[in-house]
Amino acid sequence: MPRPRFPFPRRFRPFLRLVSAAAAGLALTGAAASTAPPLPGAEVPAFVAALNDWLADDEAAALPALADLAGAGNGAARVLLGQIDKMPSLQGPYLAHMPRARRIALLRAPGGLSGRSWLGEQAGTPLADAWMALRSPGSGPELVERFQTLGEPRAAREAFITLAAREQPGLAAIDPAAVDSDLLYLLWRLGDADERTRIAALVPPGHAQWQMMGQVLDARSLERWLLTSQAAEPLTALCRSVCPESLGTCLGAAYGALGSHDALLTLGTPAETLVSQAEFLASPRGQASVMRRILLASSMRARRAMIERVTGAVACLGEALTTESIRYRPALPGVVDGG
Repeated sequence: MPRPRFPFPRRFRPFLRLVSAAAAGLALTGAAASTAPPLPGAEVPAFVAALNDWLADDEAAALPALADLAGAGNGAARVLLGQIDKMPSLQGPYLAHMPRARRIALLRAPGGLSGRSWLGEQAGTPLADAWMALRSPGSGPELVERFQTLGEPRAAREAFITLAAREQPGLAAIDPAAVDSDLLYLLWRLGDADERTRIAALVPPGHAQWQMMGQVLDARSLERWLLTSQAAEPLTALCRSVCPESLGTCLGAAYGALGSHDALLTLGTPAETLVSQAEFLASPRGQASVMRRILLASSMRARRAMIERVTGAVACLGEALTTESIRYRPALPGVVDGG
């Protein structure tokens, strides 16, 4: 049955076509993803080696090498460091245990009171420019199109979510029928009663976003969605690795511990131009970043209770989160495991 159409301004039509392809984390069809310009320096052997070290979760080898490359003008290293700097989930224990001044020197360009983002230093590179534009409160829906054209669907989702959080006026003119169903709840939040009714009619039954729209979703329906949705792949990749025999239970517990549907839709690769979403999520650093984001969802005081709840539901995930949490604890004299 075809979806109903709603009128929308002509100027939004290119944006809408791109959003519908982007939102669930699927690869773009057509030329937009394949014609994205490569980041300068991405092919340099030293950068490739540093990226591989980082994906292997060897920050001690990767980050100093990336910092040297960024200082020498390597654009790919600058973009990667800029993303690591602004995304706490990408920062592993090597960075967490580092004094602030040294961490700033490693991740940022010199200058100012606290260094400068390498993204800003890479002005003129389309992807770096797009990320800097997202930091501006004046950015609009056209920014989603920019990311999508650059072959960055995860970034396009993050841009959409950021604009919705800012209640960007341009989003109100978008035709809900042209937006991917995984993102409809964002428009629902901005709509009046009549608009919410129209948008709700487009949301698939059993979709997790019903919980953001005032509805209760039973555990079986949520598990079914998590098992089948491309949007849940960050959690699926983690659970396949740590709980292959309890995948459904692991997914439900991980989703509950994460506690944010917005966060789920933005988990993943710092730049698909450098490393695909699938490759990143399968890597040690990718899976560590998902666990780190789950841990950061709870305050230090509440984290122990969260892990205990997860362990009670699915021990394998609880053990993985416990191990990951211990990696971030400061080493104490006389305590071998840092606990």
